[in-house]
Parts: sequence; structure tokens; C-alpha cells
Amino acid sequence: MYLEGTVKDVNSIRYSSAESMRQRGVEVFPSTQVLEIFPEKHEIKVKDLKSNEERIESYDRLILGAGMSPNIPQIEGLDLKNVKLFGGRDSAELLRYKEVNPAIEDVVIIGGGYIALEAAMCFAKAGKKVTMLNRGERLISTHLDKEMTDILTAEIEANGIDFKGNIEVEKLLGEDGKVKSVVTKQGEFPAQLVIISIGNHPNTGWLKDKIKLNERGFIIVDDYMQSSAKDVFAAGGATLMKYNPIDGYINVDLATNARKQGRIAAKNLNGEVFPYIGMQGTSALKVYDYSFASTGLNAGSAERTELSWDSVYVESLALDEYVPEEMNAKVYAKLIYDKDSRRVLGGQILSKKDLTGSIQALSMVIQAKFTIDDLAFADFFFQPLFNRPWNILNVLGLEAQKKEA
Repeated sequence: MYLEGTVKDVNSIRYSSAESMRQRGVEVFPSTQVLEIFPEKHEIKVKDLKSNEERIESYDRLILGAGMSPNIPQIEGLDLKNVKLFGGRDSAELLRYKEVNPAIEDVVIIGGGYIALEAAMCFAKAGKKVTMLNRGERLISTHLDKEMTDILTAEIEANGIDFKGNIEVEKLLGEDGKVKSVVTKQGEFPAQLVIISIGNHPNTGWLKDKIKLNERGFIIVDDYMQSSAKDVFAAGGATLMKYNPIDGYINVDLATNARKQGRIAAKNLNGEVFPYIGMQGTSALKVYDYSFASTGLNAGSAERTELSWDSVYVESLALDEYVPEEMNAKVYAKLIYDKDSRRVLGGQILSKKDLTGSIQALSMVIQAKFTIDDLAFADFFFQPLFNRPWNILNVLGLEAQKKEA
């Protein structure tokens, strides 16, 4: 919202401040880095980044919010000026300045996920020539299947963003210390600004051999947010989270999940009283005139499981045919389900009419382990200005039933 100019003051985009936390009885130490933990002693080593002094602090219970850092590609030219990793408030402030810089005409975004797409749209709206270079074939493929991404790719290209998939960046070239182009195996692209957004990794290297991590460095916690070390809890994107669609554990870097985990960890500091019920990885985004949302598995992630899964895809209208065209819109929806148990595993919805709220209901359907039969006849309200007598979620369930008949 800050990059788009909707929110003018970047400092207002926060959920709390050091002062507000202190008013609630929480002591805050800014500009302080935790260097190491000693679980057997219940101690941590910290460094004051202003004075460079190090000290040892003790704890009774410890909650880790290690967080994530942007992935950095192994290519030449990263030290050139106007090459930026996208992440955090500092990035937003800098890029907002670049949006209005007349010396920058060509912007190349390396990446094809949520953040890369949002950055691309902001610079395109600012009148820059924007090119997205993605190593994967499709835009935001982590969340949406091809039926949806084809529509969104056409939409961003109609709004001046040139998306190129299956492309490998080799190096960045510069002139007078500033980036001037991006070299790929498929050609060279001029750029006075390069933004890199190719995913994140957990900030847990300093925790190695201290608590149990998986092979990718994510913290392993139980349902009460307890790590392998006594009295050490963890929450947020750097942890493995209970993932209900597959009754397993994955990492999902979303603020909604992190906030819930943090609260649950606090509830369990003095004993296991409140388990984490898990999540579905539910998210949404507006892409020009379209709004989309997804939850649970899509075809790509389902393919990586051992489930016997299938899907149905529906194109419909948001409202009945008699509603004037200017009030109506096409709806594109997809459902992923397990063929053996008939359980709903995931879904996606896309439309120029904002129907993203439907995915909230579908998220609960997955959490409650509803089947396609439950979904087909679930009770949803109907009013002509809001939906159709058969809700789009009902329709997905009915189509899945028909496919499995």
C-alpha cells in the first residue's frame, strides 16, 4: 500500500511499536542481536549493535521468532548500484523513491511470486517499463494453477508488464558502477533498476546444533510450539507448521500464521494447555481488476504428495444471468480433493468481482475435513445481488461428485 501511494507514511504501517509494547509491560531492546543460545544453561548471548558490546542474558522460557531472509541468487553484478533485494520496510522506502526517479525507465523484476508481482504492478503504475524474469514457467505458481495464472498473466501484460517464464538469469552488467542490463540465456534486458524477489530462507544458521532443524533449516516444533530444547519455543515463518490438507508439516511464511503461533506459544509457556490447530496456507491478492484467493493444495503441490488426488475446474457467473452485465462478472474456480477419502484438500477462486471471502469458508472446510459431498450441499445464503442459488463452492462440490460418480 505504501508503494502504491495509498498509505503515505511508511512508519504508520505497523501492528505495534516499542513504546506501545512498553506500555503493556513488555521491555524492548532495539538494535540488539541475539548471537547464540545455550539451552542447557537457559542463557543467550546478545550484542548491542550501537555500542558493539556483548553480554549474556538468562531466561526461564524463550520464544524464538527467527524470521526469514531473502534468497540471494549466485550471479555476477549484485554489488552494482540500483540492484535491490526486496524485503522489509527499508526496501519499501527505497523503492518508493525509485518510483518517482525520472532517470529510471526500465525496471527488471527477478522472480514471479507475490512480492515480485506487487512490486511489478507498483512500478508499472508509476509509468516504468517493467519486465518480470521468472525461473519457473508461470506467475505465482505456488498459489494458483495454470487456468488461473494464464488469465492473470494476460492481465498484467495488458497493463504494461512483460512477463517471461522459464528464463535463467546469468549476470548483471553495469556502467559507472550502476546496473544497466540483465543478461539471461534468452537475451539481454535493459535495466536502470533491478529488484530481486526469489523467495526466502529461515534465519536459523546460528541455531544449528542447538535445537532440532529440518534439512532446510526450519525449526521443528510440536503442537504447543515447543522446540526440541527444553523451555525453548518458536513461532513464525522459520518454523515448520502443522498443515491440515495433508496432516503433515510444511513452512508457510504468512503473518497470519506467525501471529497465531506466537500467541499459542505464550499460552503454553507454563504447560501444554492450548495446541495449535494447524493452517491451510490461505492467502489472497488483487491484480489490477482481478481478485484471487487460494487455500490448501493446488495441482502442483498435490502432485508432490502421495495422495490419490483429482480436481475440478468451473467457469461460471458471479450472479444470475438476469442481473445486468455491468453488475456481473465471470468466476473461475478450482477444487482439489482426495479421490479415496473424498476429502477437500484445496481450492482457488478468481474473478473481477471480489469473491475472495469464499476462500475463507473453503479454508474451514479443509480444516474440518469436509468431503466433496459435504461441500456440495453445505448451507450458504443466497441473495441475487451477492451470489447465485447454488453457491460457487456448492457447484465445485457437485462437479466433484459428478466426476467421482
